[in-house]
Amino acid sequence: MFKKINTKLLYILALTFGFAACNLDEFPSDKLPEDLAWQTVQDAVNFQKGCYAYFRSLNAGVHIYGSDVQSDLLNATIGYGNSGGDLYRWDFTSSQYDVKAKWDASYSLINNANKIISNIGGIEANATDDKDLAKLATIKGEGYMFRAITYHNLALRFAKDFEPETAENTLGLPLVKEYNLLGKPSRSSLKETYEFIKEDIKKARELLTTEGKQDAIYFTIDVIDAFEARVNLYMHDYKGALELAKKNVDKYPLIKDLEAYKTMWKNDESTEVIFKAFRSVDEASSELSVYLSFNEKLKAFSPNFVPTQTLIDMFEENDIRKKGGFTLEKVSSKGDIFEDIILINKYPGNDALTNQANRYYNMVKVFRIAEQYLIASESAYLDKNEGVAKEWLNKLRTARGASEVTATGEELFKAIQNEWVIEFFGEGMRLDQLKRWHLGFKRGSFQNGDLAIQIGRDLEIAHDNMKFVWEVPDQDRAANPNILPNW
Repeated sequence: MFKKINTKLLYILALTFGFAACNLDEFPSDKLPEDLAWQTVQDAVNFQKGCYAYFRSLNAGVHIYGSDVQSDLLNATIGYGNSGGDLYRWDFTSSQYDVKAKWDASYSLINNANKIISNIGGIEANATDDKDLAKLATIKGEGYMFRAITYHNLALRFAKDFEPETAENTLGLPLVKEYNLLGKPSRSSLKETYEFIKEDIKKARELLTTEGKQDAIYFTIDVIDAFEARVNLYMHDYKGALELAKKNVDKYPLIKDLEAYKTMWKNDESTEVIFKAFRSVDEASSELSVYLSFNEKLKAFSPNFVPTQTLIDMFEENDIRKKGGFTLEKVSSKGDIFEDIILINKYPGNDALTNQANRYYNMVKVFRIAEQYLIASESAYLDKNEGVAKEWLNKLRTARGASEVTATGEELFKAIQNEWVIEFFGEGMRLDQLKRWHLGFKRGSFQNGDLAIQIGRDLEIAHDNMKFVWEVPDQDRAANPNILPNW
């Protein structure tokens, strides 16, 4: 599995950090010694494992909760210690740690994906065994997927929303297509960025033939379908998004049972997970304790953020997502005790992943079939097919124990938007949704006025606020003057 990554590989991965975060004039050539190490199939496998480890880190910790903290769904507690406070208050800058971490770690993975794509051909040329050739093709296909998914996630944070009419004249991302220490690429247009993502998906399809299965920890053809459906939705290709979203629903049955729903979040086992970022007890990267965090001395939880009352009120009483995605607990914050506070419980900690109590390590579910139902519903609605939109929405809702939606027109679209919140709260999607729909917000009401810190709890943000789009970090624009700012 991913349990062992040798010391040489860790050194290699440490060297290949973000392209603009380093001093690009420091190295005398465009090659590093590890480029010469690509000689055997095992070398490629080692690098594959390293990329999955990077990918796991980009789907953990602040990379998940950072954008949700910025949204309308959470209230900071009085004892949160200003953790993520600048995001919560919307007074962050491009030098903010979480912004830099997202940019730098993403380009680290892109650079390593480029190394797979560029260097694996040398091993293929000397391989004769069909199994080895198939393995190498799979790894190269995974390289294209790592690159495509990472560029899309970067676009969601660091570029404006994709609109077909304006994408050609909207700033996209610096596209690093080959590993080059000396490269200082300028920003492409957003249209070019998405065309590049789509081309990588196409190349991945040609190489990656791994059959999908529930709870997969490697990329499969089903992961490609799920990801491209997501990309198509953002590109306004609603017919394409709908067709792909429908492909795998029979293979990944929706959970209808409360205990099975809890098991998905607690034990990381589910019929509806298309891909999860693997962890083991030896690879417990960034935890998600900001939503729980137990205080042993006080026998109470000390979360940094709690769900707003507005979020909680969106759920019907019999919805298994309310009973399984939240927990009612005693909370300690800044020396005060608060009874009966509802906390997010999607990362309760898988006991198999840690040898310490109260460590909130879970395998993040990067692609779940529930998303495909909502992609199908939203795409059908925006393609002016309300009947199909309502059908897919109600399939998801009734599986979860909620009532059917009968609304039409704008009320139906509002129901679809609300369902995205109900299904994916705490999973890092909310800011992307608001940006996609061009919506501002007023932060939701608080469960207990004494628990919620005053600053930021009544925040109102207009739909055109600049900070829906994160700015490229200052140090990267200083190192590479070809990178233009967003604003």
